Amino acid sequence: MDLEVPSATLAALLLASTRAAGFIALAPPFNSNGIPRVVKGALALCIALVTFPHISGTIPEVTAGFLIATAVTEAVIGAALGFVVQLLFSAVQLAGDLIDVTGGFSLQPAYDPMSLTTQGVIGRLHYLLAITLLFTSNGHLLLVRGFVTSYQGLPVGGSLPTDQLGSVLITAFSMMFLAALQIAGPLVAVLLLADVALALLSKAAPALNIFAFGFPLKIMITLTLLGLTFPLLPPALDGLLDSALDAITSLRSG
Repeated sequence: MDLEVPSATLAALLLASTRAAGFIALAPPFNSNGIPRVVKGALALCIALVTFPHISGTIPEVTAGFLIATAVTEAVIGAALGFVVQLLFSAVQLAGDLIDVTGGFSLQPAYDPMSLTTQGVIGRLHYLLAITLLFTSNGHLLLVRGFVTSYQGLPVGGSLPTDQLGSVLITAFSMMFLAALQIAGPLVAVLLLADVALALLSKAAPALNIFAFGFPLKIMITLTLLGLTFPLLPPALDGLLDSALDAITSLRSG
């Protein structure tokens, strides 16, 4: 017995998988290198199975040129949506990086085998805590829901609104830096006051070797007061998640 599947159904599944793959490739927490590529592909296919029934009736006559051009556009749209989410989510790690710089931990960055880069220990700690909070609060399901909702404003066959994307990216950059300062602000302020105190001490007692105990003192203060930033992570992450959902659902193709 032969099983016949309409070409429009296969095209809808392909295009939905393409956009989902572009989104998963850049959006946290799905973009982690700890997730095998086979699992990412299966996840993209599962998301496509949810979305393609809603778009199968909107696809015009399928041709080779239309399929190639639309697949490229869908991949770019998915990657753009994932990049916006990644940009906002990076605020948590940026807050940790600010603490690394002011606390002296950036002098010896550690190699992270998950991201294949060298990162500060506090920044990586904040990022792992944010990933844990995202899963425990079902934030990853909200991201998937926001991605599915993006088809209302960016249907298959539509163009990527570059003018709207520019304003969304500027807003995302601003919110990323603002959220990072709000998370790391208390500890950074304490470390800056410690620098001022060390500078005054060096003026009062020039014979003291400030560099000999300055960095160990700042590291001790950082480790002692690091818990001040942890209660700020959940509300900041909730705000960033809401902003990411608003950003990916606010785009409208012309």
